[in-house]
Amino acid sequence: MADWRWRFKTEFDLEEFIWANLEAFLNLKPLARQYIIEGQICDILATTSERQLVVLELKNVEDRYVVQQLTRYYASLCHVQPFADQVDYSLPIRLIAIAPTFHAHNHIDREHSRLDFEFYRFKIIGDGDRFRFQLVHADSAAETAIDVHPKFHPYLQPTEGEPALATPTRVIGRPPKSLRTQMEQMAPEQAELVSALRLQFLEFDERIREVGRSSRTQYGLAKGEKEVYKTKLCAEFLPLMGSSLPELYLMLPYPKKEFGAPGHTYKKERVKGLAWAGISLWSNVKHVNFYLGKSRVGSSYHFSYSDYAKFCKPLLDYQPQFESFEDLVALALVEWKQVVEE
Repeated sequence: MADWRWRFKTEFDLEEFIWANLEAFLNLKPLARQYIIEGQICDILATTSERQLVVLELKNVEDRYVVQQLTRYYASLCHVQPFADQVDYSLPIRLIAIAPTFHAHNHIDREHSRLDFEFYRFKIIGDGDRFRFQLVHADSAAETAIDVHPKFHPYLQPTEGEPALATPTRVIGRPPKSLRTQMEQMAPEQAELVSALRLQFLEFDERIREVGRSSRTQYGLAKGEKEVYKTKLCAEFLPLMGSSLPELYLMLPYPKKEFGAPGHTYKKERVKGLAWAGISLWSNVKHVNFYLGKSRVGSSYHFSYSDYAKFCKPLLDYQPQFESFEDLVALALVEWKQVVEE
């Protein structure tokens, strides 16, 4: 097979492939994908045959901060201990990073951490219409390789023999006037909270653009330099009526009906849709308020965090835990990414 290097078009494509081949590569049983815990988003959770929890963080390009990410996931998983009926928490949690290359800083961070991290490098070699995915343990050089199933071929693109480069650090400027004006009227701790949320949106994915429109600030898929696609929005800050403080709105999952065929009748089964939900940032009441019409006046759904978690279970195939609005932000980002990459 010719030594012609390929890569996945997106990190989501890499995740799809690894998820489908966890047993073949690492002898692991899939547990959850894009799992949200204490505002963190774990790419993949899996278990060994002994019910040992394994966390996998996937990178489609070199990344300097993978050890820090896995450390945060480790802390949250130890604290919450999800899937207790399927995981033996008396066993140490395995922390695995999979990437095409590892930066020198990754090795330094790992060496000086009290946790154990497993690094795996991958490469994809193509020849004609055949592709081979190779996974190599960075320390032992043990290698596993399988043919890439044809259904994953559209996920690949050539790299022309060049190694994957590190993701450039994104420079985030000051907020647009729509949000800056509101932040200038806030108490310092309130402005700090909004600033942290803003960074959570913009640092999640380089494709997310921040656009100020009059008094609202939107976050969504970039459309040129100064626009976002209306159909691929993720979040908005809107001013509260009678207040200078902004309200946070997120595109979150809700059950919708879809048309069947023929006759344009609705199917009985409901499927996952997305709708705007208002999330209060300034009170201790933890509620999610859905707005299904064009107007944000009058909510059609009103949930406590715990009730909304139960509501999400059939939509997400697992029951999330929402302890804070950061968890809801994480869910909105995961759902936005799926919409963008579908």
